[in-house]
Amino acid sequence: MNKKTVFAASMMVFTILLMLVVNEAFLRWYFLGSLTRVSNPESSMIPHPTRGFSLKPGSKSWHQELDFTVEVNVNSQGLRGPEVQPKGSKQRILIIGDSTTFGSGVPEDRIIPTLLAQKLDGYQVDVVNGSFTTYNTVQELLFLEEEGLSFKPDLVILAFSPNTDIQVNTLALQTLHQKHKKHPYATLTPEGRLQLDLTYVEKAYREQQEQPQAPKTSPFWKEQVTYRLIKKYIRGFKSSKWNDPNIFIGWPFLSEFSPEHSTRGMAADEYQTLWEEGWNVTKALILRMQEDSRKHGARFAMMVMAPKLQVEAVYQSRVLEAFPYLKLDTTRINRVFEDFGRKAGIPVLDALSPLLEAEARGEEGLYYNVEDEHMTAKSHEYVASALANQIREQGLLE
Repeated sequence: MNKKTVFAASMMVFTILLMLVVNEAFLRWYFLGSLTRVSNPESSMIPHPTRGFSLKPGSKSWHQELDFTVEVNVNSQGLRGPEVQPKGSKQRILIIGDSTTFGSGVPEDRIIPTLLAQKLDGYQVDVVNGSFTTYNTVQELLFLEEEGLSFKPDLVILAFSPNTDIQVNTLALQTLHQKHKKHPYATLTPEGRLQLDLTYVEKAYREQQEQPQAPKTSPFWKEQVTYRLIKKYIRGFKSSKWNDPNIFIGWPFLSEFSPEHSTRGMAADEYQTLWEEGWNVTKALILRMQEDSRKHGARFAMMVMAPKLQVEAVYQSRVLEAFPYLKLDTTRINRVFEDFGRKAGIPVLDALSPLLEAEARGEEGLYYNVEDEHMTAKSHEYVASALANQIREQGLLE
């Protein structure tokens, strides 16, 4: 190989590398607003013996995805939001939920709990945000019993996430939905009595206490925006056995199951059995929350948080393009909750209609689109306004 050939090849490699570096730099400025990612010197999450994890009191951290960069402040009680003051003359609302009401991707002053307190201006009321990212209904029940009710709420509102909660309340469903087993789970005895299973949480907690693990770091190339974008748009919905629409979309949003899209060769009746068990367990968990709240002199209400699938027509089209045999019924879970609430005497608040109305008006930016699918600040505003009106109309506060 002569010198000219070597030089030409070297220049080609150099040019390609330079283009990749320039491209990465541009993408970082566009998505992150900086050439470097924000860093968290310590995790805001700490091991918890029954719930798996809780938030480290007094911690400050950054949550950064390609869609947003948001600071997360945790108060001395281990909750996102301002300090919870001793109960005085003000009425108090406690919201328990997962990442949606925690406010993933949204600044603290623009999330539902903060906005709800402002919009209930005719009342003397404060709102405590008892939400944690990735919590299932079992963890939310445990938080309510271990800590939440000690804040002496007058009204407890369960913010139910239909696209994740049922799937991770029972071990049988969660095993098909996610790889890890780190949640507390629940079952029903043959007599219909609720039982909590803390086996996996207790095991993980013991291991963490015996040998604390250092925060995980990703390989260099996985941190690059270019890689993350390519990964997202190549994978889409279909990537592995974990992407079974009968599980990750599932019964809450389907009129019937589609074995044609099963990634494990399961039949419709097998899915039906799993989801019936999951829903029956979930109802028992909610009924126990209602009972606990009443014993402490609080009213109890619930709302179904609206995932992107329920609201955005474009997103629904993408799902059906990926899974053409799927039979969507995106409001099924809302009808089921209305019926359950009516029979159990639990008020049901509507968090879906304000977002459907915004979608019908042609409004954009209701959900994040690149690396995250949570509600944006705009959606938090609409939902908080609707909830405040319904709380007044239903007389849930004095």
